[in-house]
Amino acid sequence: MKTLIITLIVAAFLQTTILPIDLCLLILICRAYIKSDKSNLYLAFAFGLLTAHLNLSALGLQSLIYLSIVQVTQMLSKIRLAGNPLLIVPITAVFLSLNQVINSLLRHSVWEFSGVILVSFLSLPTLYIIRFWEERFIVRKEIKLRI
Repeated sequence: MKTLIITLIVAAFLQTTILPIDLCLLILICRAYIKSDKSNLYLAFAFGLLTAHLNLSALGLQSLIYLSIVQVTQMLSKIRLAGNPLLIVPITAVFLSLNQVINSLLRHSVWEFSGVILVSFLSLPTLYIIRFWEERFIVRKEIKLRI
């Protein structure tokens, strides 16, 4: 969890300074797709506040958008088709488009679709990296090591 938080902090600073794509939301969507947990909602709220603070926008709105997207992703991960990892690409495209539309309406700016396409195709490698990390390096409570 510490590594995920550090990764999200770095992604928040990268997305607000250098890259015009929403990396935090990408990582949160991929983790919510893999693991339905209450901690995803806490992370979504906290990093929604952080990205809103770094973008100098309204503080509560971005966190509400992140919360709703993560909640819907967790609900979608429980359906039968969720076993197919290629489903993450259209899910990410839809949710990032929705996020871009809401942010462009609130900021009265132009909506850019090219960043959404790029991040949608980056979602599949991100999903595999997060899945690999969660399966290999996170010790669960039900696993007991014998000494």
